[in-house]
Amino acid sequence: MTLNLNGKWDLSSADGRTANIDIQIPGDIHSALIDANQIPDSYYAENELDIQWVGKTDWILEKTFEVKAAFLIGRQFLVIESADTFVRVILNGKEAGICDNYFKRWRFDITETLKAGKNKLKLVFESAEKHAEELAAKHPYIVPDSKAPVYSPHRNFVRKIQCHGGWDWGPCIMASGIYGGICIEQTSDCLLDYLEFAAEPESREAQKSGNWAASLTVTCTAIKDCKKTFTFRITKETEATPAAEKTFSVQLKKGENRFTKTLCVKEPEIWQPASCTSQGTPKENVLYNIVVRTIGQRLCKKTAFRTLKVVSKADKDGKSLYFEVNGRAVFAKGSNWIPCDALPSRQTKAKYERLLSDLVAANQNCVRVWGGGQYETDYFYELCDRKGILVWQDCMFACSLYPATTEFLTSVKDEITHQVKRLQSHPCIAIWCGNNEVLGAFNWYEESRANRDLYLIGYDRLNEGVLGKTIKELDGTRTWWPSSPSAGENDFADNWHADGKGDMHYWSVWHEGKPFEAYYDIKPRFVSEFGYQSFPSLEGVKRYAPESELNLTSPVMEHHQKNNRGNSIIIENFSRYFRFPEGFANMLYLSQVQQALAIKTAVDYWRSLRPLCMGAIIWQLNDVWPV
Repeated sequence: MTLNLNGKWDLSSADGRTANIDIQIPGDIHSALIDANQIPDSYYAENELDIQWVGKTDWILEKTFEVKAAFLIGRQFLVIESADTFVRVILNGKEAGICDNYFKRWRFDITETLKAGKNKLKLVFESAEKHAEELAAKHPYIVPDSKAPVYSPHRNFVRKIQCHGGWDWGPCIMASGIYGGICIEQTSDCLLDYLEFAAEPESREAQKSGNWAASLTVTCTAIKDCKKTFTFRITKETEATPAAEKTFSVQLKKGENRFTKTLCVKEPEIWQPASCTSQGTPKENVLYNIVVRTIGQRLCKKTAFRTLKVVSKADKDGKSLYFEVNGRAVFAKGSNWIPCDALPSRQTKAKYERLLSDLVAANQNCVRVWGGGQYETDYFYELCDRKGILVWQDCMFACSLYPATTEFLTSVKDEITHQVKRLQSHPCIAIWCGNNEVLGAFNWYEESRANRDLYLIGYDRLNEGVLGKTIKELDGTRTWWPSSPSAGENDFADNWHADGKGDMHYWSVWHEGKPFEAYYDIKPRFVSEFGYQSFPSLEGVKRYAPESELNLTSPVMEHHQKNNRGNSIIIENFSRYFRFPEGFANMLYLSQVQQALAIKTAVDYWRSLRPLCMGAIIWQLNDVWPV
């Protein structure tokens, strides 16, 4: 049985500045403060500067709820799907646990504290900014992190969305809250935790038509030694009759149990990457429901049948990198993905649907979930499954070096274990990648340039010793790629400009201001980041700038341009490729034409290099705020 604790909670600041306002859970504290008119819209004008105090403040969420006596049979566990970030959990005046990682699922045994009748749950959110400063101060040496015009220092010490602390395209809004939901689970024997799926054809011919062996792996937690009966079912979502169903009896030991059962599925429909029909309309995949049931509990996931390999082989030109789906090499035409809003409460299903539909409508088949954001929601991956969008999945580390303390590594191991088990069944996920640009970051900072070996040892402990090792143990069906960009395993060189091997990030046109023709200077194998900025449309600018600020050099426009050279690079190219535009609206429009020309130049050339080049992923599909 489950008691849902989502819905309305009371929110107050620990310092008494704000008291007893409503907050909806799942949701974030900044959004609740905006809704209650306690702070202004964080995206408008220069309001970002005026709300920095929120991230430096401790906050308290409280909820009173009723529990019936029958619910107290067996044991009870408080489950928090996603807590951002440092949270003390207090039930009926007693501390039940502490959260310290946004990317983990938390489960606390509250059997001895929960009571029949009224209960009071308090969540104390301690400032992640303060924790970051304390952790950095205690560390025996400096661990450099990337800077931004407005930023929160030492964010690399805390396991939360890294771009919450500011980036060169987004605001510094150190959000906090409960995002995935919160509930109390009750059991007398065991709790179902995860359901994973892997499938392979019984023969090469079965890739297109034939029988497939489907392996379903269950992770469950038993509160005592017990024997349980589990029913596994696989059903095509368009049909009522199961494609396969079996019941098994399993002996469980107290603690965590993990077991796999295999079912045979005859001639399943095969999952395909995104493509269009002859009429030009996107063709979506039919998915399968996989279910495991035991008395009083069930887990259900959606999945599909396909084969996928990442091919990375040495050749006369260096080393290849491409996806092979159902035996066919696929050119990855895609975009990078950052969180679809800086405020988690605004990350709606409608926004996910619109953005991913736009991606497919643009004739793309791939999205890279960038390492400075978040492991995305189940809904995001289900949409990618359905729409045939291949996902390059970064782990959440970006553009900084990271500590390698025992506590940090233990937390990351729990994090990646949870995320792999949660996401492994999605056919869309094509590759697990360790981080974004952390290898390249060794050359950015004075400390790591002076003592590379010190930081490289820490990097190896985290990236290979925890992330790579854990992913390989849990998901043998996918390739582990250590970093983006990189040349693959056991290569610690900076791959930013190594166009002959692995994936590369090519930023010479944007960050260095080179002409668009510089795209012709490289022959990449796979470009996982490149791009060129434009201004928003006039309608978009008016969402954050008052009429008096509609000027490229106005304080508001300059505040929303987080790249120090951004405006000057765009304006310089006006006269390189066009005549200089008259008026603000024309400047906005021409910047977008200019951006289209830059991207077209790169994409057309790199696609012409097939099969040498097999991927071009644009930076980026979306923004975290209106810019």
